[in-house]
Amino acid sequence: MKIFLFALLLSVTQFVFGQASSGKFVVNGDVDKYYPVIFNDYGWVGHQPTEIQIGRSDTHEDVTWNGSVMARFRIHTMMWGHGSHFIETNIYQGRQDMVVIVPFVAGYHDATRYSGSRDFVIWLKGKSTYHFMSNVQQSPRVYDNVQNSLPYQEENGVAHTFKKAMDENVNANGMMLSGQLSIQGGGNNYFAGNIGIGTRIPSEKLEVNGKIRAKEIKVEANNWPDYVFKADYNLRSLAETERFINEHGHLPEVPKAEEAEADGVFLGEMNKILLKKIEEMTLQLIQLNNEMKIQTEQVKMQSEKIKLLESK
Repeated sequence: MKIFLFALLLSVTQFVFGQASSGKFVVNGDVDKYYPVIFNDYGWVGHQPTEIQIGRSDTHEDVTWNGSVMARFRIHTMMWGHGSHFIETNIYQGRQDMVVIVPFVAGYHDATRYSGSRDFVIWLKGKSTYHFMSNVQQSPRVYDNVQNSLPYQEENGVAHTFKKAMDENVNANGMMLSGQLSIQGGGNNYFAGNIGIGTRIPSEKLEVNGKIRAKEIKVEANNWPDYVFKADYNLRSLAETERFINEHGHLPEVPKAEEAEADGVFLGEMNKILLKKIEEMTLQLIQLNNEMKIQTEQVKMQSEKIKLLESK
């Protein structure tokens, strides 16, 4: 009988909370703060992810040039630590053709690590109206000190108040996956912007904060320094190189240690500089070797003259 009642209760819960819902809500407070809004992972009882879409199509809603946002959350909460939990987000927010990013979503948090509350927290900008759709029943609870008092107390967890800035892990204009990414297609993949590995704000096409392991790296090169071997090349003498080193503390054309440590070095350019120095030193060694040959021949001739004089 108990098993039957439990199954009946579960079925009713799935039917009631498993219904799709939509609506709108207002976050009060200050426009420069982000307030916790609580949604529920009712998809959990139906053994499916919960999807929450939050939108503002009109950038002038509430106030002129307030900004627009399209945000999609696909979640499966921990619920005491179940292993299949994940968070996926797809957020696009801004104003004036996305030129200026105006964050509406400042953060999100699974509040079920130590409870079965099904609460999922999204921090949204104050003084703004939001529209939502979900594949399950939702009644957003807004903690803005008007509708509900701050802080929001996570069950068996910490208390959450407003934020003043967007969290680092929030992708303000694109997709975020909490799991791993595996692309199995054998074709080409195109990335127009910069890619950061271990860094969130890359300044180059590929920026890696860590070690790179590869079997081979090919760097495009031009103006390869074989011109050093041309007859009209102005080769520094060793005396000139010595004076430069004494004055500057490094080889000519080689970056200072302070510059290299602060800005890094370009692999292709540095290889050219090093090769140029090797070629210059090779020419200098050839010159020294030729001078030594001449000196050796002169010494040999002088030695033979001395022997001839001593024999008389």
